[in-house]
Amino acid sequence: MPLDPLQLDGALARGLRPIYLILGEEPLQALEAADTVRAAARAAGFAARTVLDLSGSGDWTAFEAAVRDRSLFAERGLIDLRLPSGKPGKVGGEHLKRYAEQPAPDLVLLLQLPRPDRDMRKTAWFRAMEKAAVIVHARPVPPARLGAWIRERLGRAGMTIQPDALALLAARVEGNLLAARQEVEKLALAGVAEVDVRTLQQGLADAARFDLFELSPAALSGQTSRALRMLRTMLDEGQPEPLILWALSRDIRALAVAAERRAAGEAPAQVLKGFWGTDQAALRKALERVQPGTARDLLARAAQVDRVIKGRETGNAGRQLLDLVAALSGRPLEGMERGSA
Repeated sequence: MPLDPLQLDGALARGLRPIYLILGEEPLQALEAADTVRAAARAAGFAARTVLDLSGSGDWTAFEAAVRDRSLFAERGLIDLRLPSGKPGKVGGEHLKRYAEQPAPDLVLLLQLPRPDRDMRKTAWFRAMEKAAVIVHARPVPPARLGAWIRERLGRAGMTIQPDALALLAARVEGNLLAARQEVEKLALAGVAEVDVRTLQQGLADAARFDLFELSPAALSGQTSRALRMLRTMLDEGQPEPLILWALSRDIRALAVAAERRAAGEAPAQVLKGFWGTDQAALRKALERVQPGTARDLLARAAQVDRVIKGRETGNAGRQLLDLVAALSGRPLEGMERGSA
């Protein structure tokens, strides 16, 4: 049976398994479940990490090479495989099925998928993964449980909240857990010990604020000035850079897959299918100007920003995020070289 994200820590405490399958119906729950698996793998000595973003038309030899190279050099590691469309294609499906039937002993495979539909559940590769993997289904938090979820998050940060303030905050985030976490982080940074209605109202009355999920649609739609203004505000307000990059990367991966599908001649209805959480109208607009090569370049830029944020490369992560957003909107910042500090 699939685990709830809250059960994952207990399962990992009983020992690391070869395959973890995360069904990302809710973005924050999926993001944190993946982070938890990665941390457990590092703690167990699976330090080397290979990140792959693949699709049905992608190059699955990269997955085969990642498995082979780790075994060749006897290096324990984690393969972080993202399949945003949930459709690996015939070749990819064969790779996944074969791996599920005989996972490598020196590897942990972390496979991240969208919510599985009926067609996905019928495939041989998914059925093989169901048998072999620890499955974590990151579902949305029901409205009836949202208040308790927010209260628990505040408690972790050492804060309490009054009932009327909790109702106001739950209404403010409207079920968006990423937005809820953002509000909790801002309250923690402000040094608040007890949250009341006045505290929340003051926060809502502060200077212009933007929702994290408005950024990518603005950039995809070609609204360069608006997208850059939003990003600068987020950075000035202390929005975590990894969270910003996660939201952008999710939609850039969707753009790359959609561009490949269109180039392969797939029907328009199929090109935009399966991208949970991505603004369809904005994605359609971006596809009018973005070719597969451009989308792959955007993915490479996002990967570079990730390395800078994690300290694996030198550079200014904030400035590179601005460069990435400008490039995603179709107007790279003049005079700024890729990866400049």
